[in-house]
Amino acid sequence: MNCECAYCQNKLPFEMPQEILEATIKGKLVLFAGAGISTENPLVFPNTFYQEIASDLNLENANLDFPELMSKLCQQKNGRKLLLEKIFTRFKYCDRFQEIYRKATNFHSELSSIWHIKDVVTTNWDDFFEKECDAIPMVTAEDFAFYDLPHRKVFKIHGSISNYGSIVATTEDYKTCYKNLNKGVIGSYLKILLATKVIVFIGYSFRDFDFNKIYNLIKKELKNIVPHIYVVTIDQGFSSTVDSTKVTVINTDGAFFLTAIRSHLEGNGSLFPKQNMRTVWSFMNTRQNYHQTSIDYFFSKRSTGAMYNLYYQDGLRHAFDYLVHNASSGLSYNPFHINSSIEAYKELGSRLLKEKRYEDYVYVEGYIVGLHAMFYKEIAEFPFFYILGIGTVEKEDEFYDLLNNDIIYHKAGDKNARKKFPPHFDPDSKLVPHHEPFIG
Repeated sequence: MNCECAYCQNKLPFEMPQEILEATIKGKLVLFAGAGISTENPLVFPNTFYQEIASDLNLENANLDFPELMSKLCQQKNGRKLLLEKIFTRFKYCDRFQEIYRKATNFHSELSSIWHIKDVVTTNWDDFFEKECDAIPMVTAEDFAFYDLPHRKVFKIHGSISNYGSIVATTEDYKTCYKNLNKGVIGSYLKILLATKVIVFIGYSFRDFDFNKIYNLIKKELKNIVPHIYVVTIDQGFSSTVDSTKVTVINTDGAFFLTAIRSHLEGNGSLFPKQNMRTVWSFMNTRQNYHQTSIDYFFSKRSTGAMYNLYYQDGLRHAFDYLVHNASSGLSYNPFHINSSIEAYKELGSRLLKEKRYEDYVYVEGYIVGLHAMFYKEIAEFPFFYILGIGTVEKEDEFYDLLNNDIIYHKAGDKNARKKFPPHFDPDSKLVPHHEPFIG
């Protein structure tokens, strides 16, 4: 039975254009994101920002476009200050309640793991792409110094909540903004994106002032080479307002559209499923519990085998930290990147072993195994323990049985540890063996 709740009713079935899938795989898909994928989604607040301002000014029936209405507000005493305060208050209210925040960032959360999508252009003021997708904000020409970094970027052509002076809201602001886009460095880069990438507009309606402004700019600047664009919208009337030979309208929810892309990418093996990251989180918690018992065991035995196991578990921890930290950028969901990192650390481990840097070697072994956690779709047996001279151990009781035999499984490693770290083997020492996330 299909769910008919307010959240699911807009997840309309659609046929994904092959051009979009191919562009995504090649890193050539660019998203233009409107207010409908953020706080102005009707499921987030009872009223849109436009409706709120119109009500305050008693202009509900004035039929003004967005910048005209904002200009009316700014014509009041201290109007600009009042406008910025209202924007600030709206976003702070959203941040205050997780329920509202999750609704407002549903699209951003779905986008975050799709590492193939590197460029987003938005007319929104919020900082959700920065917080949820780890995108570098491009707001001013000065920000463009970072454009060539191999990192996701969000071009905020109407300014940002993080820089109130940059916010584009009134008719006057729009005139200045689009004049700068016609001549400025960010505008020039956007024209390159428009001419060379596949463009998808999401979160706009056919009445949307921002969409019409941008699309008219595209037609004006690119003239006869205007690319075919795609519009993802729940506005059923959009199709009747555009030329179908130039614009393909996909009627569905924006986040659901990304879910369909994600499903295809998972199917072709170029994207780890989200479930894998949940498994990493589970492994993190389990490792923490095992690490505490491993510390207690070390203090009871003071053996080099127990010490090296702690270094290995530190490697696990730091690999998990890396995966979690890079989840929002999508880097951790990139199997090619993870495999490349594993191979690089294997080479490093081989060198460290030859140099008899055993504490670094077992740490790197842990880091490698930790990176492998992204390949686990479900929670399964995982090697949380390590014995130098034997290798990884999955079962806790087996690990302790092996160490309780009082057998030195790696004599060179044992000698090395006692020579380099004598304080650890002092019965009165409370110093916990720990490997920081550095290799000297």
